[in-house]
Amino acid sequence: MIKLVPLFIFLFQSTIIAVETDQKSYYQKFNQAVEYYKEGRYQLAESVFKNILKNDRDYRDPASQLLIAKSQNQQGLWGEARRTCKAILANYPGSPYEFDTYLLLGDCALNEGKVSQAFKNYIIARPLIKDLSFINEIDQRLYNCIALGLKEENIEGILFRERNIFNRTIINLARAYQAWIKGDNYAVEFILNDIDTYYLPGKFSKLYGNLLKLEKEYVNGPTTIGVIIPLSGNKKDMGSSYLLGLSESLEVPLIRFIIYDSAGLGINSLKIVKDINKNNLISAILGPLTNEEIYTIAGTNLNIPILVPNNAPVGISDLNENIFFLSPSFKTMAERTAQMIIKELGYKTIAVLSPGDGHNKLITDYFLNECHQLGIDPIAIEWYIDKPINLSRQLKNIRKKAWELIPKEDESSDFVNLEIDSLDALFDVDVKDFFALPKEEDEKMDKKDSSKVELATIQALYIPIRPNELTYVGTQLPFYNLKTSIFGNKNWLDMKLLNQEVIGPHVQGMHIITDVNSVEDFNDGDVFIHYYNISKEHVKYLEQIIKKGSNNRKHFLKTLKINKEYYGEKLSIGFSGKNKNENILAQVLQYSNKNIKNVGMYDGVIFKYKIK
Repeated sequence: MIKLVPLFIFLFQSTIIAVETDQKSYYQKFNQAVEYYKEGRYQLAESVFKNILKNDRDYRDPASQLLIAKSQNQQGLWGEARRTCKAILANYPGSPYEFDTYLLLGDCALNEGKVSQAFKNYIIARPLIKDLSFINEIDQRLYNCIALGLKEENIEGILFRERNIFNRTIINLARAYQAWIKGDNYAVEFILNDIDTYYLPGKFSKLYGNLLKLEKEYVNGPTTIGVIIPLSGNKKDMGSSYLLGLSESLEVPLIRFIIYDSAGLGINSLKIVKDINKNNLISAILGPLTNEEIYTIAGTNLNIPILVPNNAPVGISDLNENIFFLSPSFKTMAERTAQMIIKELGYKTIAVLSPGDGHNKLITDYFLNECHQLGIDPIAIEWYIDKPINLSRQLKNIRKKAWELIPKEDESSDFVNLEIDSLDALFDVDVKDFFALPKEEDEKMDKKDSSKVELATIQALYIPIRPNELTYVGTQLPFYNLKTSIFGNKNWLDMKLLNQEVIGPHVQGMHIITDVNSVEDFNDGDVFIHYYNISKEHVKYLEQIIKKGSNNRKHFLKTLKINKEYYGEKLSIGFSGKNKNENILAQVLQYSNKNIKNVGMYDGVIFKYKIK
């Protein structure tokens, strides 16, 4: 019964609103619907405009119909919006809303990925512009369509029917660009020579100049890459920074990017990937960025290579041989840490202090399993669950194990070679007669005083902390006097905290195995810097692949499988695994004297020292 009350109230209120609406004039209703539209209440706006048509205008009001179409477009009802627009054009030829109707038809087509159809509608709309303030708006839409790529047969058909000289010039420029994409330099030169720049709008002058230059300098056309990133939604900062890095890295026209906004949603990425797969001009996909999207596309069976910028979720690379992960998985980095400790440095006594839940627990389990596979089991494994404000129990247990590793000494070694016949309280006895006391500076502490003794019996201490735990873990370590090599994860790379006197001097020489050689990527969780840096490296890697003649999907896939390792400034890429599609190269960083330096790359077999 409780659930029915809100519904009853809503129906009652709706009845009141309907009565009030019926009592309003046409203009009041129209203005109210416009306000709903401006507020983003598109469904409500559409409903009110439809009521106006039915009750006030006998279905004859092009203004209301246009706004119905706009409301439908905003709701993603592009088919319905297109039908509404066509009805306006059929019923009201030459109306003042003709330009807006063709513009909306173009927008609907573009939203549906029908670029050539959108271009056609924008071209029709351009000569209809009465207000010159809209000229840049329509030219920007035409410019975007040209950049996305048009179907050659469609462009020729549009040109054949076009009479407007400015439109013909824009269409010819689109033809030249399409010829450049195909690598047909002869056609590019022929078309450009036929363009009279007097009739070329200013928006297109830079594109014309670039084509003129490229036609003379580059024989082959560009390789087209589809980029799937979130430019809206709660992950848009990630996508925007990645896009900025891409745009700033295109120094030579070897690559042409087509950008798709996934909003960070798996279902969107799946639709985009399927659409891209139908476009044979696109040789590969770069993206997506979120795990949800990666899991969604992992089951697709497409023939296009997909290069994922982020860390590989464990096991995904085995499911799809056409998905290539440009960053090593967290499992790989945990295994590289164990391999570095045991195989490269030869350490045999290892202790672990780790979070005991969630993602970090899983990573530590990968580390422990690799240690076990290499024949070394850590002598101490200590877990914590909550915020590590007090790690005394865990660190005392580790220190206790360190004491147990000290070779036992002969308990009688401190006695002189005297036979003691009797000891009686009636006699004055000087203990110096019986014991050879050590010199004061050589005095050894016993276990009761162990916190004052520096222990070096544990060779390596693995501490994969969670974000924001450095201030707790780092400040407690010094109290337990463990002379050991620390191995951490990227959450240690908060330089403001790490360089403090209470932490830095006690973790000198610490190693960190990670995916990116860039301290600023991790400071304060700066997502912008991280994605900006890796996108610039990914462009360089793509250029390396493309320069080997990989300008179609088949060659691109083959080159990815056999390509030699890439060593960049911030990251390295080398594929291995079951399908040769997961990056296995980890960066080895070392902390010393308030600085982090990259000392090399490690693939688990060969440690490649950084060339200084």
